[in-house]
Amino acid sequence: MDAVIAQEQVRAHWDRQPCDSELSTRERLSREFFLDVERQRYALQPHILECLSWIDWSGKRVLEVGAGIGTDARRIIGAGALYTGINVDRGSAEATEQALRVFSLPGVSLQRDARSLDLPDGAFDAVYSFGVLQHIPEVQRAVAEIRRVLKPGGDLLLMLYNRTSINYALEIRFLRKLGLRLLRLPGMIALLARLGLPRAKLERHRQIYLERGCASEDEWLGRNTNGPDYPYCRVYDAHEARQLLAGFEILRTEIRFFDYRHWGVLGRLLPRSLRRALGRCWGWHRIVHVRKPAARLSDPARGGARA
Repeated sequence: MDAVIAQEQVRAHWDRQPCDSELSTRERLSREFFLDVERQRYALQPHILECLSWIDWSGKRVLEVGAGIGTDARRIIGAGALYTGINVDRGSAEATEQALRVFSLPGVSLQRDARSLDLPDGAFDAVYSFGVLQHIPEVQRAVAEIRRVLKPGGDLLLMLYNRTSINYALEIRFLRKLGLRLLRLPGMIALLARLGLPRAKLERHRQIYLERGCASEDEWLGRNTNGPDYPYCRVYDAHEARQLLAGFEILRTEIRFFDYRHWGVLGRLLPRSLRRALGRCWGWHRIVHVRKPAARLSDPARGGARA
């Protein structure tokens, strides 16, 4: 898919439904709504709070790339950061702005494209981006912009979807493709729904399959991340993550998050200890903490120096 078209489709998706906004049925953008989303987000993904502790945010100028509706932003601000958050779409930017207002928190929420940040060089001590870069078609441009606005010696904490995960290698690449063909059978959607799988998504996957046939690998990945109509996503193994972050020093990488919800009743029956163990070995989230070099480094291969 053309990168410009894909980016516009991604923007439109989040504008219609900002990330995590589907988690609560409370009055939209009310205090209760934000607290409900926060509770559900961290109950399902407690590792987010642990990974936030990898950086001391106090007094730091922080940029969040892809703030969603400001859930993690509130934690970062609460830890003492001087916060700026960006979203590619207006709906999410306004939701984050409202969250800061509702909780009387200092900070700035902007609508910006991560590929072209209208922000000064070296303006931030740290950048945080949880589960966003894999949704940017021209991701190298976004990474270059993050590196530009990050001061020398500054930290970048990010999450990418993990290619070597149960979610991708087993579910998306194998089981869901098999399941898609089974959806044509009478009564199959009703059966899977009784096992705890989302009926509306199953019906939409079936409809798209009947209308368009088999999807390309890229299309199939997009449809299996943020819903059957989602346009673009990527996954990263360790080598691909290192390539993406080649201009940074990698400090720490961890794998987390086995999403038991994908396995319906079976997933809910798994002990929490087993869910955590599966997440640490073959989880969906590849979390990476890197640092922009503080000084120019010698590059023997080029016989010179690089930033």
